Amino acid sequence: MELKQKVSSQAFKKLAYPHMKLLYNVALKYTGNVFDAEDIVQETYLMAFNKFHQLKEPSSCKPWLLRILRNNFLKNCQKNKNQQRLSETDYIEFLQNQIKQKDAEEILVGKSAINMLQTAIDKLPLKYREVLMLYYMDDMLYKEIANILEIPMGTVMSRLTRAREGLKKSLLKQMSHKEKILNINFKQTYPKHGV
Repeated sequence: MELKQKVSSQAFKKLAYPHMKLLYNVALKYTGNVFDAEDIVQETYLMAFNKFHQLKEPSSCKPWLLRILRNNFLKNCQKNKNQQRLSETDYIEFLQNQIKQKDAEEILVGKSAINMLQTAIDKLPLKYREVLMLYYMDDMLYKEIANILEIPMGTVMSRLTRAREGLKKSLLKQMSHKEKILNINFKQTYPKHGV
């Protein structure tokens, strides 16, 4: 029995550990802070290890882990609807540390654009936000996203289109209160994905 557990543990490490950075990045985008992201990834790996015997195809380990991660995130959202973001003091401390390394004006301009984009993304419904993040930020194909979210590929395309439209409207609304114009060209920023 001990030998079987050791073999299972080694197989799990070999298949699951290479995806840890991806899972952390997705969790960070879901939660918005490192503390919750680390917790969700840890819960995901614990649950995946305990249910490793249910993984039928080793090649589908990445979508399987991402599905567990998503389910853990949704479960945590239901428990705590008011998800905590990093406090303002943590953010100010982070900026102060960055100012030592870069020009303050450059950081503030960059942070302003990032904050506008993050605010616009956060306003999207979860079903659009998760497709947008998986497609653009994690460079996944439509088919991979469809497998992870367990939805048809056409739904992925539709949600991605609606997410882009919602993002554009939100950014334009924010820009009506600003003097500068933020120009985001998704086709230039991100590589073209195949199906």
